[in-house]
Amino acid sequence: MKKLFLLCVSVLFAAGSYAQTSEEVVVMEVQDVQSVSKYPSVRGFVSNGFWDNWELSFGGGLSMMSTSNLVFKDMPGSFGDRLGFEVNVAATKWFHPVFGARLQLAGGRFRNISQLGGNTQRTPYMFVHTDLMINFSNWAGGYRADRAYYAVPFVGFGYMAMDFTDRAHDLGYGTNQELAFTAGLLNKFRIAKGWDLDIELKGMLFGEKDLPASLNSGGAYAVAYSATAGFTHRFNDRNWKRQMPQKYTDADIAAYTAAIAALEGSLAAARNNEKSLADQLAAANKALQDAKGKKEVFVNGACPAFFKINSAALSQRNKILLDLVADEINASPADKTFTVSGYADKETGSAAYNQKLSEERAQAVAEYLESKGVKADRLIVKGYGATVQPFSGNIENNRVVVIK
Repeated sequence: MKKLFLLCVSVLFAAGSYAQTSEEVVVMEVQDVQSVSKYPSVRGFVSNGFWDNWELSFGGGLSMMSTSNLVFKDMPGSFGDRLGFEVNVAATKWFHPVFGARLQLAGGRFRNISQLGGNTQRTPYMFVHTDLMINFSNWAGGYRADRAYYAVPFVGFGYMAMDFTDRAHDLGYGTNQELAFTAGLLNKFRIAKGWDLDIELKGMLFGEKDLPASLNSGGAYAVAYSATAGFTHRFNDRNWKRQMPQKYTDADIAAYTAAIAALEGSLAAARNNEKSLADQLAAANKALQDAKGKKEVFVNGACPAFFKINSAALSQRNKILLDLVADEINASPADKTFTVSGYADKETGSAAYNQKLSEERAQAVAEYLESKGVKADRLIVKGYGATVQPFSGNIENNRVVVIK
């Protein structure tokens, strides 16, 4: 049993040394990631694939039209008499966190009071246009993937058609078609990972000469407005990656050189530690071979099996130890039971996570012992999470299962 105790101490020392070296490397990697700016400027982004950063939108709301000679206060009827409606669908491709292009199809009906007879004039319209989209929030405030609101002004042009329905033709109006321009502001509110709530304010400019005589004031152009609300779904990769810098300052080079030197020092230390671990493993194997030739009974001591951080997987070193423990248990009186207690260190993870991890570690040890002939009814399996820390000193020593 003295040799069993020495074997346990040897494994304890090896596990603590290995965990310390691993955590040093992890800390260096985290520091390297944090050296990259979280909110880069407009320049220096990698363009995503063609099918990334697409958006499909739909919405609906109100529309209104006025002419160049008759502003709102001069037009017949009340404000409510001139409210029509609009629905729209759009596809947008973002080529950059700031710049994108959109194709939108908008349709609806303008509603005005005739200047000739005073009756309600309903003008159906269809407007397909392409727009340049500018994400002003990313431009002015720097790109941020977690931003909740985006202000996106846009400008574009396209094809406008009016009075194309059979009803309009029955009233004597011919279909009017012309080039039209648009500009506006799209307000985007991020409501879920792939969804935005949109509120769009849009203006449309087109020639007045093509309006019906009942609406034509003799001016050069007409102006229409719409205010719509809707939703956008964003597809595939929605975020942006920053390019690595192409030029480095002397300070950058000095910092990189120092980091390389530190890594080389860590590598040399790890190699020395590897040799030490190899010597300890050889000693542990020799102790195991010596112990297997004896028929000692497992006494009320305790022997630990150690685990890597966030892991319940048995290492080869653990299995060598458990082979010896299984032999000792199988050689002990048949009515003797043993407790397999799992733990997790308190420095990492939540209480619930550590409880589950400790139970998984204890179960992994119990199942291995059973595979070596130990009967399941001789084992009591418990998990204590991080509520109990069996070893003082290095926290790595508490990533353990203790067999008593």
